[in-house]
Amino acid sequence: MAGTVRINRYLAAAGLGTRREVEGLLRTERVTVNGRVCTDPSTQIGAGDAVLLDGSALGAGPTGAVLNRAPGQAIELVHPGLLHPVLSRSGMGAGLELLLADAAVAKRLSDPTFPLSQRVTREGLRNRLGDIDLGELEPGAWRPVSPRELERLRRGARLPPRAK
Repeated sequence: MAGTVRINRYLAAAGLGTRREVEGLLRTERVTVNGRVCTDPSTQIGAGDAVLLDGSALGAGPTGAVLNRAPGQAIELVHPGLLHPVLSRSGMGAGLELLLADAAVAKRLSDPTFPLSQRVTREGLRNRLGDIDLGELEPGAWRPVSPRELERLRRGARLPPRAK
């Protein structure tokens, strides 16, 4: 498993509101995790957990994921669709991996003619890619890409905003 994330962050990344706003969904018992009603915003969600809102499935965020990949770690995230890597590393690579559900953004950012800024440490670990950085992510942990981060990436890639 590639780590865990708090349920309120997971729901916020799925576009259901801010972390504080989604706590209302938890209080009203509209969210279930693996068949059990979840009311605690600190509940940890990991790969393979089934998260439902009013009986409908949610993934690890419709936008994508930021992974602090440990050396040799496989990428295993729960997601309803296909995730597209941005500047993927080899199987033994480590550091920041950015996986996006938006194929157009991932393709544009991966284009070798597009100047996407990266920061690599002395150890060879990438810790920043565009406006996304690892922050406090431990090796092997992941977090969803927020809708705000995805919109900044779209603007940086000179792609038009998506219609709402």
